[in-house]
Amino acid sequence: QGTTAGIQGTITDDTGPLPGASIVAKDTGSGFTYEAFADGVGFFALKGLTPGTYEITVALPQYKPQAKTVQVLVGQNVTVNFRITADLVYSENVTVVGTANRLVETKTAEISTNVTAEQVRYLPQNQRNFLNFANLAPGVKVSQDDQRKEISAGGQDAAQVNVFIDGVSYKNDVLQGGVVGQDASRGSPFPQNAVQEFQVLTQNYKAEHEKASSAIITAVTRSGTNRWSGDGFLFFQDKNLVSLDKYSRARALPKPTYERFQPGVSIGGPIVKDNLLIFGAYEENRQNRDAQVFLGGTSFPPSLNLSRFEGTFPAEFRERLFFTKGTYQPRAGHHVDVSYSRRIESDVRGFGDKTSFESAEDVQQQIDSVLGRWQRPGAKWLNELTLTHQRFNWNPQPLNPTLIGREYVGVIRIGGRDTTQDFVQQRTSLRNDHTRFGKWNGTHTVKAGTVLSFLKYDATKLFNGNPLFQFRSDTGFALPSQASYGFGNPTESASNKQFGFFAQDDWAITTRLTLNAGLRWDYESDMLNNDYVTPPAIRAWAPNFNVDPNQYLTDGSNRPPFYGAWQPRLGLSYDLTGAGKHILFGGYGRYYDRVIYSAGLDEQFRLQYSVLTFRFSPDGRPDPNGNPTIAWKPEFLSKAGLDSIVRSGQGPTPEVFLIDNHTKPPVSDQFNAGVRTTAKGVLLTANYAGVRSRNGFTFIFGNRSPDGGCCRQVPPFSNLLLSSSGKKNWFDALYLTADRPFDGRWGLSLAYTIGKADAIGGDLFSLDYRTPADYPRHPAPSDERNRLVTTSIIGLPSDFLISGFLTISSGLGYTIADATRGFAFGQFTVLNNAGRPDHNLAFRTVDLRLERIFKLAHLQRASLAAETFNVFNYANDSCFEGFKPPAPDVNPKFGQAGCVVDSSSRRFQLGLRYTF
Repeated sequence: QGTTAGIQGTITDDTGPLPGASIVAKDTGSGFTYEAFADGVGFFALKGLTPGTYEITVALPQYKPQAKTVQVLVGQNVTVNFRITADLVYSENVTVVGTANRLVETKTAEISTNVTAEQVRYLPQNQRNFLNFANLAPGVKVSQDDQRKEISAGGQDAAQVNVFIDGVSYKNDVLQGGVVGQDASRGSPFPQNAVQEFQVLTQNYKAEHEKASSAIITAVTRSGTNRWSGDGFLFFQDKNLVSLDKYSRARALPKPTYERFQPGVSIGGPIVKDNLLIFGAYEENRQNRDAQVFLGGTSFPPSLNLSRFEGTFPAEFRERLFFTKGTYQPRAGHHVDVSYSRRIESDVRGFGDKTSFESAEDVQQQIDSVLGRWQRPGAKWLNELTLTHQRFNWNPQPLNPTLIGREYVGVIRIGGRDTTQDFVQQRTSLRNDHTRFGKWNGTHTVKAGTVLSFLKYDATKLFNGNPLFQFRSDTGFALPSQASYGFGNPTESASNKQFGFFAQDDWAITTRLTLNAGLRWDYESDMLNNDYVTPPAIRAWAPNFNVDPNQYLTDGSNRPPFYGAWQPRLGLSYDLTGAGKHILFGGYGRYYDRVIYSAGLDEQFRLQYSVLTFRFSPDGRPDPNGNPTIAWKPEFLSKAGLDSIVRSGQGPTPEVFLIDNHTKPPVSDQFNAGVRTTAKGVLLTANYAGVRSRNGFTFIFGNRSPDGGCCRQVPPFSNLLLSSSGKKNWFDALYLTADRPFDGRWGLSLAYTIGKADAIGGDLFSLDYRTPADYPRHPAPSDERNRLVTTSIIGLPSDFLISGFLTISSGLGYTIADATRGFAFGQFTVLNNAGRPDHNLAFRTVDLRLERIFKLAHLQRASLAAETFNVFNYANDSCFEGFKPPAPDVNPKFGQAGCVVDSSSRRFQLGLRYTF
């Protein structure tokens, strides 16, 4: 998964190639060595290098050994041609950025962004989540939702992303978000002080990369070195360091209690110098904040005594992140890594405003990952064997599961939260990559590999397992108008096997022309509950709605696995001058992802576990909309009372979900063309990026009335929902980037995206129109027409260091619900993400960081850092009002914002660090 780097090239002198020349790369930190010998035409290949700084020594009997220091980054495979004289080693036709020793790969069609160790260490960051730096890549956006730290790219959903850390896949197969733990969390997937650097691949990545149709992030962790070293740090914020946003000021709201502590430590060093090294890291994120609960404006009888639920209540977030790693080199070129990481998280939330603290939930999750990797080289080959295991558990649960939920509409919601969920995903993967180097009409680096993963999914979804009763003012809150209650078997389990193989060839046809060609194939044994059998009752009921039995009904053999995930990938690059300075490139690739497990659960789950809505009235007569009701009795205000209604046969009927037997996984076709050049140590790129995505999974109503309205119901079931793969996305963009890594003096990066992302269909449910194809082509949720992200790091006199992070964008759209013609089907129109902020620079933030480093004895250092986020306190508006009422009424607040983007008001942060 691109967790290493490589150097290849030729060794010559004035007479020509030097067969048999020795080239040794020694990692200046770990002392590990990697060795290669030039072949008959002087060609050599050093592969499997851990990203870092190397002393390259070239030796031949007739010359004294010569050394040169270079730095290589993760995922980079650079070409360096060495020319030897009696006293010097020259490197020819090599592209460097920043300083003269940092090498970059330019002869590739991939669009990638390398985030360096210096950027991770020195750039301002409001949250210690290394994934936030994915914003440095063009076409990539990290969510601003504090409780949903997801990444989207290429105009697609966050679910289409994959993240690898040291080769461990963090793909979330069961829930939204793409990355385990990021769908509903304010935390970080991994301790940032254990991340050395990472690469963001956004376009035309090679065949070795899997299970993503938008972007791939590959991170490598820190290792121990030949010197015992480490650090400790603490970052702090509280409410005195945070400004109130303009909407809170307008409402005269006080500052809520808030404080955040982020301590961490790391240490690493040698057990056996140059041979066996260890490293460990630990971080915490402790947040204490208050949420205010207040009553709505609707009048209620004083006897309810609801004012006792008002007040300010604590919302605690706790996260602990741990990582340890051992690295062993038994002999030159060989490399063994063993590592373990753990993430434990608890987040009390789900209350505030008109929801009482009684109704809060604790969202708990735990992720454990284990890795073992063995790298073994040969004269002209390299083999990498990786074994990984990961267990992910997501478990939101009520703080008060035994208290019946009661919602007094317009006033407050009290009682325990209604739902408990418990998802577990276990993945064990065995991967082997084999690389060979050779010459035939140019030089070839041929890499082939296989990956076999065994997965186990367990899901418990107690939807409305704790009943929620709704009381309305039109009855004086005397009796509930309805109740939602779930019962039955809430547990589902499945096993799945994923298999993939690939082959790719990086072929330098000439010194100027390079071809990257690859082919990948992926298979899953059970992506969508393939052995499911449609119950007889549904078989008998489905013809009421003209359901195609071949498409939606199955006897356990009608839903075969998908075998068509063939993915060709092709890239070309041409060096205009032969000096590696000016490169034309372009490519095409196909990329398959998968449908998340929870999306396919409902077909079986809804039959074994029902969520029913009970409507009540004083006398059991139909309600004003003609819906049947049940005559209210006080004994119904409990689980036992609702169970008695179900046993009596008065209860409502369940919904039916059916999945298309021919469902295909999401797929995207990507194509790009551009130019890459270097000028005075700055790497510049301009390219067009295009993505066409299809097979997006969603549900539609299958029981609409003939006029399209919703919905006909025929006992013994209620609504029918059919799966569809009709969602599509279109993305076209121009990427402009500039990059000069920090070298101790200064560094900068710039990524400007001019793009347009369109879609048809909704999210997991496309219920506003008959089918996804009936949706107007609309902006995708991630559509942002203009986005500029630029950073800088500058070393100042007296050991000061200043850095900045600027983000300017046109902002995201908001959905318009247009009822100007009425609410009936065909009149009421939903325009997803069609609304736009009323100014072009809808999102602006300037973040600054100043650090003073104090030199202590020997190599010890202490530092103080002050950070300011959104220095100018720009109001980055959100919560736009998108409703248009029936004519002639108008919504005076249409298009107006009601809040700001999470954590975007100005705030300060203080930090202290000690290193040795």
